[in-house]
Amino acid sequence: MVSFLASIRFAGDLPAWSVAILALLAVVGVVLLYARETRSIRAPYPYLLPALRGTAVALVVFILAGPVWHRRQVIGTLGRVVFAVDTSRSMSLTDSQSETTADNRLQRATASLLGNATEPGWLEQIQKTHAIDVIAFSNSDPVSIWSSDDEAELPTALDWAADGPATNLSRPLQSILSTINLDAATGDSSAGDSSAGDSSASDSSASDSAAGSSDDTIDSVRRAAIVLMTDGRDTDTAKRLERSPPSVAKQLAGGGTSVNTLGFGSVDEPPDVGIVEVIRPETVAAEGKLAGQVIVKQFGRQGEPVLVRIESDGESVWQKSISISNTGQQSVPFEIDVGQIVQTLRSRSPRGIHRTNEVLRLVAIVESNGPDYSADNNVSHFRVAASTRNRRLLIVDGSSRWETRYLKNLFVRDPAWQADVVLFGPGTSSPKLQRGSAPGQFPATADDMAQYDAVLLGEIDASQFTTGDRGLLSRFVAGGGGLVIIDGRFGKLRALAASEFGELMPVRYRGTGTTPMPSRLQATPAGLEQPALGLIDQTDQLDSFWRSLPAPKWSANVELSEGGEVWGETVSDRGTRTPWLATRMYGAGRVFYFASDQTWRWRYKVADRFHARFWNQLVVAAMEPPFSASDQYVSIGTDKVEYRGGESVAVRARLRDVRGNPVADATVDALVMRDGNKIATVPLSVDNPNRGTYAGQVPPLPGGEYSIRIRASGFDESALLASTPIWVTEDDHAEMQRMSLDEDALRQIASAGAGTYIHESDAERMLELLKPLSSGTVIETDTVLWQSYLWFWLIIALLTIEWWCRKRAGLV
Repeated sequence: MVSFLASIRFAGDLPAWSVAILALLAVVGVVLLYARETRSIRAPYPYLLPALRGTAVALVVFILAGPVWHRRQVIGTLGRVVFAVDTSRSMSLTDSQSETTADNRLQRATASLLGNATEPGWLEQIQKTHAIDVIAFSNSDPVSIWSSDDEAELPTALDWAADGPATNLSRPLQSILSTINLDAATGDSSAGDSSAGDSSASDSSASDSAAGSSDDTIDSVRRAAIVLMTDGRDTDTAKRLERSPPSVAKQLAGGGTSVNTLGFGSVDEPPDVGIVEVIRPETVAAEGKLAGQVIVKQFGRQGEPVLVRIESDGESVWQKSISISNTGQQSVPFEIDVGQIVQTLRSRSPRGIHRTNEVLRLVAIVESNGPDYSADNNVSHFRVAASTRNRRLLIVDGSSRWETRYLKNLFVRDPAWQADVVLFGPGTSSPKLQRGSAPGQFPATADDMAQYDAVLLGEIDASQFTTGDRGLLSRFVAGGGGLVIIDGRFGKLRALAASEFGELMPVRYRGTGTTPMPSRLQATPAGLEQPALGLIDQTDQLDSFWRSLPAPKWSANVELSEGGEVWGETVSDRGTRTPWLATRMYGAGRVFYFASDQTWRWRYKVADRFHARFWNQLVVAAMEPPFSASDQYVSIGTDKVEYRGGESVAVRARLRDVRGNPVADATVDALVMRDGNKIATVPLSVDNPNRGTYAGQVPPLPGGEYSIRIRASGFDESALLASTPIWVTEDDHAEMQRMSLDEDALRQIASAGAGTYIHESDAERMLELLKPLSSGTVIETDTVLWQSYLWFWLIIALLTIEWWCRKRAGLV
């Protein structure tokens, strides 16, 4: 079977586009000069003569481009080979303890493909017999680096670098599965010249393979192979519902494409110390303490001392010397007093800008005196927002029950909160609900209520909670406030729910009394996704943790109302499930409802370990996120200060006029700045016109430091000074956590893909496996047109025809 492809190439010193411009100018000159002679002659000579002369002149000018006629002839059927090369950060390792310069893994993979001064590379050795593709991958979609289908010359260098933040071994296999063209069904000899993306050929190949219609078809299906060149570490922690590499390799093998793996690196883990992760809260009180853990990894360093420290602006704020106890990971807890750091940051804030939080820019560092294979994983930058504004909380209850007592102690003693407690009714010092602005009184006006961020509401007697009180609380929530309702055994909330107050609640009562005695608590799938319910750091164990918490002795008989969502439920011995923690949005605010009042039982033997963390996280979830910075006219904030790659940024802003009144009719944009340059403009939509607030989402950004400011119609940009910083991190600690070659993973992929695993030390065997894939060859020839007789005689022929036409037209 034979096929041909031909094309024109240019080998001159001048680029083809510049020669084309010169030729066009020459043709225009010929036409203008001929215009004086051809005005009075008959048709078609006024057009024919300039065309003949112009074409001849253009051919003469094109000699400067050095046109070459390239002819590619394919005899037989070419095998297809795809070299998929890992360009993640771990491929930058040299696998050498020597201080002298050594090639890293990616450089060694490149040398195999391109060769060196003494030996040809794989691409050169099989370019005449195989169709070749070279792709690069890390944790994103693979990138095509070079393809023989493009008829490009063999590269002398490959444009890639080992800088990918993680490795996803499924991505290149999935990409090849969806795009590779085997032309297996037809056995067409042009397979070697066709595009790798011809979906029709892929479909016919797959169908014929499945049918097994003929031996010729089966043989042709086997003419493709993939060579996965990597260290085998699959480190992409952001994987969603992706298939495993062996399962994709198995499907490729079923379609006739074998998957071979070429491993780079040493199977032995080198001696190394590094930071895997820094676990810490996103926010901390400005006068409080920042507590967290530094996860340190080590290999080959057992029993040696290691110094772990944290710096702020180049100064050490915490450090601890530890002794490596075992191979693997070790958690090092830390606690930092952030007060002095915040004071330093406050002194640097520009005048006219008020910040409700300061961003602590911290660096965790691990140091050791022993051998350390890679220093890239010894430093981890992280940020924490220190709130300079005490969050205000109002606790209201119609009795002094255990739940309220523990919550009162928790929030009153916490310096990050300013809690006001209003207790009335039987067993308290105030039998009636008092209203006013003094301590111990329920707010009497909307302005008094607006001083709070959230309200914890217990069992309130409907006869004491008037229509005005209920309306005041409803407007507070609708305007963005948080409300947490805690039910009780006395059933007083049933009467309150029968009024217009029931519109706030995410549940409605059914029947009378309580549900069967719960045997356990259980977080719902929706609840497990919420940070408020994250009471332990091991997310894979969170469901079983919630099941192990002490269950309440009773639970109100309720069901979910329209617009509500259940985050937690009680389960009885009979399997009866009842909402225990439900929530809903009401206007711009959020309402939580608890069907029992016994979370204080979680303190048994562990004190505040889980109880305090849960209530802090839940009340924060109920509150409207505070703005990070404000000036006279605008307040701006984001949901976080630090984002992972791929996360969008939620931006909120509030506009005020010169009198401090909300502005709800402006056109507002969020400007994303980097290094003083605007890189994106995101329109914000009105969130709450009564408060003059706007909201929007900034699409995922590349890694780096940014600031976000506001632009609004009717305001001079110089007047809107407030801005908030954010950071986007591309976490590469997982990539550098293990640095040895994972041969087991590569063997599994090769076995599933009907291929072979080979270590780089025996790489030449891979080439021997690839050669039998092809039963064809490519013959390429070049004809230098501008030096050929054909080009010369074509010019002479055009000029001769022009002379004869001039004579016929009477110009000679």
